[in-house]
Amino acid sequence: MHRTGLLMLLLLPATALSHPHAWIDLHVDVDIDDSQNVHTLTQTWVFDPVYTMLLLEEYERALPGADQTRQLEALRDRMMESMADYDHMTEVRLDQQPLEIAGAEETRIKIKDDEALKLRFTLKLDEPAPLTEGSLSYRIFDPTYYIEMLHPGEEAVRLKGTAEDCRVQIIEPRPNAAHLAQAAAVDLGGSADGLGRHFAQWVEIDCSRSGEDD
Repeated sequence: MHRTGLLMLLLLPATALSHPHAWIDLHVDVDIDDSQNVHTLTQTWVFDPVYTMLLLEEYERALPGADQTRQLEALRDRMMESMADYDHMTEVRLDQQPLEIAGAEETRIKIKDDEALKLRFTLKLDEPAPLTEGSLSYRIFDPTYYIEMLHPGEEAVRLKGTAEDCRVQIIEPRPNAAHLAQAAAVDLGGSADGLGRHFAQWVEIDCSRSGEDD
């Protein structure tokens, strides 16, 4: 079975698709302890206003008469459940080796400035990732590229804890002609499975210079 756009697994009708069809701004807090181990990535997703409106309208129809708080909680629960089998759309590596993700916790959802949906959750690694053994890199993407998910700038990645000598680099995607053609062909019935990874940013956190200037 091909993967579908994970957030399309909510209640949105799969009509008039273009790729990407929606946009999410990403903000990530990386928790680094005193031994330079990474334990969690706390992600904040800010949905574009149009997609926010569509999601809220669907949940108003699904839960008529419910207040917005209940509708948002139902939306949050459905999102987190749908994404759990896909590591919450996140791939993490240490020194280019993939890391296991234990799960998500501390999930919250709200409407930002009365127009943008804001989802926040903490993604816990299965084991601490020691930055002393190599750089940590991650990317966040919808496999089908139904949703484009990008950090608006390096300031959207915050290193929390002992990270004075660490640096953040965002590596922009460079899809080739075949990937661009695949994205264009999706609307004509082509497969989108795995497409999103070619349009995803890599974020690299490197602490290898720590202590070199002492």
